[in-house]
Amino acid sequence: MSWRGLRHKGTEILRSWEWNAAVDALNDLYGWLTDGTHDINVETVNAIYGNFAVRPIAEGRPVILDGDPISIYQFYDIAQQQITNAIDKSSQLSKIASDLDQIYGSITTIEKYMGETRNVVVRLNIDQYGNLGIRIAEPVDEYGRVAISSPSEIMNELKPVSAYGSIVATYNTSGFSVTLYKGGRPNVNVYYRLGGAGTVYLKVSIDGVTWRTLKSYSLSSAGEGIDIIQGIAYPYVRLETPTTSVDAEFEIAASR
Repeated sequence: MSWRGLRHKGTEILRSWEWNAAVDALNDLYGWLTDGTHDINVETVNAIYGNFAVRPIAEGRPVILDGDPISIYQFYDIAQQQITNAIDKSSQLSKIASDLDQIYGSITTIEKYMGETRNVVVRLNIDQYGNLGIRIAEPVDEYGRVAISSPSEIMNELKPVSAYGSIVATYNTSGFSVTLYKGGRPNVNVYYRLGGAGTVYLKVSIDGVTWRTLKSYSLSSAGEGIDIIQGIAYPYVRLETPTTSVDAEFEIAASR
């Protein structure tokens, strides 16, 4: 073999050896990457899927997986402050709403009274000589008199009130009574009738529970009577008889 042929043969052997060495190196690298026993350090990993046999670590802490309990102790102070602020604001809003309701109620009341008094407001006029003139606004009647209505509460207090009751002897097994709440009406008229001998008591009370005997009426036989009493300040008045087995009929009326 010539020197030229020998050189060519040697080059082929060298190239074959280099290729085998490169393949072996690639096999070693593949093994390092896939056998799971070596550490691989890189700056960035870009992938589509990843499967981990054990929990990975990120920034020195284990990654949270589905189903893991979560601790929020590091957020406790912040959360507590936010909740406290929310409660405080809620309480303030509730107080503001309550104050607004009271103001609205006051405004409504003022509007009501203004409406009631609007038609009786007087107009004042002063002429060039300083004379004062007063003209009553409506409502006035055909004679120029001012029409004024009293509040219903006062009108109701001026109306007379009364109470009436009766019982027959058959059902009168424990006595009988009639009670009237007369309020502040001081004038009281009473009517009583018994079907036999007995006693009738006129009693008064400030609360309808504790009673005081004001007068008594004794009948030696069946009869009736009327009494007119003035100046009774007690709001409750009662006619009663402890007499049983007789007819009884009571009536009370009160006025101013």
